[in-house]
Amino acid sequence: METRRDLAAIVIAGLVMALVCVKRLDALLLGPQYARTLGVNFKKSRTLIVVATCLLVGAVTAFAGPIAFVGMATPHMARLLFKTHSHGVLLSGTILLGGILLLVCDMLTQGPGSNFVLPINAVTSIIGAPVIISLLVKRRSLWQ
Repeated sequence: METRRDLAAIVIAGLVMALVCVKRLDALLLGPQYARTLGVNFKKSRTLIVVATCLLVGAVTAFAGPIAFVGMATPHMARLLFKTHSHGVLLSGTILLGGILLLVCDMLTQGPGSNFVLPINAVTSIIGAPVIISLLVKRRSLWQ
């Protein structure tokens, strides 16, 4: 019970830090120089973003273990689904989509009427790998 309370406290702290960074991230989409003209302290923002990311990723990975591709594929899937660059929408959408994706993957790991359970990493890899591969292929075609 104590572990869950610690996880909740760290995740809430990381989410609050991420929510504080939403407007800074939107300004940084335009480039560091433009963000500076809007009053964004680049070094402070970068540090805050990295600390928030480390808190969230570290806490969840320590609690649930490494679940392949969810952290990499879900934000890209949210961006494709919501068709926006607003980090406020993307942060909320990624949290919601990540939860839904893992629930669907968990349902697929447990076959009805069977005692056999697939590892969740196998199912998330089947879903996440094509997303990452398609993004890499699309990026590669942009470079040529």
